[in-house]
Amino acid sequence: MIDFARRNHPGRDPGTLALGAAALALALLPVAAQAGAWGVFETRCLAALENLVPPVVAGLRQGVRAGDVTRYALDGGLALWVEHAPGDGLLACAVHDPQGRPVPGFDAWIADAVAAGRYVPVAGGRWHSHQWIEPILEIEKQGGGAGALTLRIVETGLEA
Repeated sequence: MIDFARRNHPGRDPGTLALGAAALALALLPVAAQAGAWGVFETRCLAALENLVPPVVAGLRQGVRAGDVTRYALDGGLALWVEHAPGDGLLACAVHDPQGRPVPGFDAWIADAVAAGRYVPVAGGRWHSHQWIEPILEIEKQGGGAGALTLRIVETGLEA
């Protein structure tokens, strides 16, 4: 797999990770389709960017591109947004749920990731990866409850 993005990932060779992450993500796609926003985010966005590979769009209908964002319609009214060179980073991936359904799986995962020191809170609903990957990843949880919910991960331009 060729990584066209010019990034420096010290100590990590994305070549072997890319194949493993892609195989894992494809194997989990049927599960993610039934898992709601968190399951889709974890499989298509989080696992991919944490393993230095692009978001997983395999198996989706053609996305609609508007500027730097390509939007894909998902089951259950969800949407996957893939951003190339967003203003706040290098690459971003988000899952949007217009119904704002709860995501207890995400809440448990981020609590465990903070407790383990992998992510640190930087603001309400925002966390940065901590000393294990460059560029620094930012995880965002926006909205929820009565409004829409968006889970997003972005490769920032920040250095550890």
